[in-house]
Amino acid sequence: MNEKEPFGAYIRQKRLEAGFTQKELAEALFVTESTISKWERGLSYPDVSLVPAICQKLNISEHEFFTACDDDQAHLQEKAASRWRALVKGWQRFFLVSYVIALAVCFVCNLAVFHTLSWFWIVLTALALSFCVTNLPFLLHKYKGVASMGAASACLLLLLLSCWAYVGGYWLGGSIAVLAVCLVLPWGIWAVWRFYGKHVAPLSLAMASLWVYGLLAVIAQLTGGGWFFSTAFPICTAGLVIVWLYYLVGRIRCNSRLKAGIFLTLTTFAVPAMNCFCAWVLPGQSRPYFSDYFAWENLLARHTVENFSWVNLLVFAIMLAGSLVLLALGAVYAVRQRNAYPHR
Repeated sequence: MNEKEPFGAYIRQKRLEAGFTQKELAEALFVTESTISKWERGLSYPDVSLVPAICQKLNISEHEFFTACDDDQAHLQEKAASRWRALVKGWQRFFLVSYVIALAVCFVCNLAVFHTLSWFWIVLTALALSFCVTNLPFLLHKYKGVASMGAASACLLLLLLSCWAYVGGYWLGGSIAVLAVCLVLPWGIWAVWRFYGKHVAPLSLAMASLWVYGLLAVIAQLTGGGWFFSTAFPICTAGLVIVWLYYLVGRIRCNSRLKAGIFLTLTTFAVPAMNCFCAWVLPGQSRPYFSDYFAWENLLARHTVENFSWVNLLVFAIMLAGSLVLLALGAVYAVRQRNAYPHR
């Protein structure tokens, strides 16, 4: 702001756009009309204490005030934010109206057909659960996450109770036990994030790993049978090993090409390894051997061995070729980076 004339012209332009006369702006700012005139003629500057009030009245930012030009990028961001807020509010109204209409229709139909309220409570609790996800977080100003999750948990329990009240049976206790175990995971992750705040990703993954075993154990206890240790435990363990390998690969510090190659290589070999392992664990399954994935003669001849199709070989070959290409590109890029910055 080295020249006064551009600043004065800018103030005059924004005053006219805001619909103020010099007298009206002076009254709004508690200054004299001649003071406004001096600003616009470039004879003086406003006092620093008046800057926030001037910006508010003229609908400009302080950055625009001091640079004497419109911040088009800021205006575009504000317009985008305004459109996003309008879109969110529109969807909130849409969901709310839909819930009200659905409740009204179901209420009338349940009374008209059955002359009582029976399955209506299932609809009510289900829509309440949806409301906790679509509308409630936007209505709260504090504790949005925990309040919405707490309301959703309560609605899940009420939905379960309403279903049991409608159909009856002896499954309620087991269902509540499964629901309780299911709710442990989101609440546990929230507790780690809220009260510890460090190493959230590995701790959450470790919690999810233990949670899977706990959920399977509860289901096995409720359903009976000896499938937990013989089938579920080994398959679950193998799957979690692959998940943890993905996590460890994600922690490797390298260029994106090399990391993508490692991910694809892991996926390429994890799929046949998991297929072979599951077929070995599950009784009565035709078990492909890992070496079958390298039987290229079957791929070239499009030959299917028992239930092992040549298409599996084709997919494996494509993924393997892609992973080798990415690994080579990543290695070349890493060498070039090291040569360009030898002391890094």
